[in-house]
This record gives sequence, C-alpha cells and structure tokens, in this order.
Amino acid sequence: MGVINIYYFDFISVGIDIGSKVSWASIITPDHKPFSRPIRIDHQSIESLEFLVSQIKKAEEVNSLKARIFLESTGIYHIPLYCHLKESGFEVSILNPLITDSNKNQGIRKVKSDKKDALRIAKTAYTNDLKTSLIPF
Repeated sequence: MGVINIYYFDFISVGIDIGSKVSWASIITPDHKPFSRPIRIDHQSIESLEFLVSQIKKAEEVNSLKARIFLESTGIYHIPLYCHLKESGFEVSILNPLITDSNKNQGIRKVKSDKKDALRIAKTAYTNDLKTSLIPF
C-alpha cells in the first residue's frame, strides 16, 4: 500500500498574471475554490490597485486566514505591483515562470488567457515544496 500525503495549507492564495499595463489576479481558498471573480488590475490606476488590496483583505477576513501573494517573474513589470503589495502589508513571493509553465500542461486542452493563468498561479502556490524568491531591496 502506498503512502498518502495530505498537506494542509493555512493561507489564502492570490495568483497574479503580470502584464506590461494590465494584470489579472485570482484569489482562492485552500480547497481551491475561487473567492471572487478574477480581478483586473490597471497598473496606472490607484483605484484599481486599492480595489485589489481591499479584495485580498476581505478574503482574509471572511476565511480567517492570511493571504500569500504569488507573482510570476516578468522582467521589470512585476516590480511596482510587488512593492505596492509589500507596502500594503502582504507576504509576496516571486515564482520562476518555468515552475508555473510546467503546470500548464496538466490539462488536455491548451487554454491561454490571463484570467486562467492567474488561477493557475494561485493553484501552484498550494504545491508542496514550492520554490519562491523575494526581491532584495
């Protein structure tokens, strides 16, 4: 009989697919259920950034769990969002795109959309032994 590993994750996962001007965020609970619809983030809009922050805080409050935010490394485009979220008090990690790309091939159909990528990133966070990095300042 094989060994069954059960992992309990005690955080809300926020996956953000980064674009040069617009990004998409997905917030999911440890049981992989979406907390809300995907959130469009306009990098030039403080209202958009603050809406994202408010939705993450709402998810934390409703689920009585802290959020962990995961961004794919995208050259320089992720840095302003990373800084804003860190300044807002969140734990933010950077994922190597090779890690998240390997999870793209799990489905039969090849679907590419920024909303789906944000959800994939959020689900990747619940992988045991996930390797992340932080940006040193």
